[in-house]
Amino acid sequence: MNKNRFASLTAAKTLQKSEVTSTLEKQTKARQKVSKQQEITNQTNVEIPRRGRPNGKRSNENFRQVTAYVGTETYKQTKMKLLANDNRQEFSELVDELLIKWLREK
Repeated sequence: MNKNRFASLTAAKTLQKSEVTSTLEKQTKARQKVSKQQEITNQTNVEIPRRGRPNGKRSNENFRQVTAYVGTETYKQTKMKLLANDNRQEFSELVDELLIKWLREK
């Protein structure tokens, strides 16, 4: 018979504490790893490439989404010419170029 009838409870409690400590140590190591990566990024001023799709114009501060009405036939012909071009210029890039030219003239 056990000397202490609560010995199994004490052992379980000790095991739980070691699991919690282990989890906390893992979290601390993960945070340190992230902070080291941030420190390296800050020192070199080079962003660490992220996985996945690159950010588009919508999330870029240098672009603004606007709405403009363009004639159906004009849009259709413009889009066909853009697709026929080898450089695959986007419609928004064309509009941006044309607006810049217009601003320089004015």
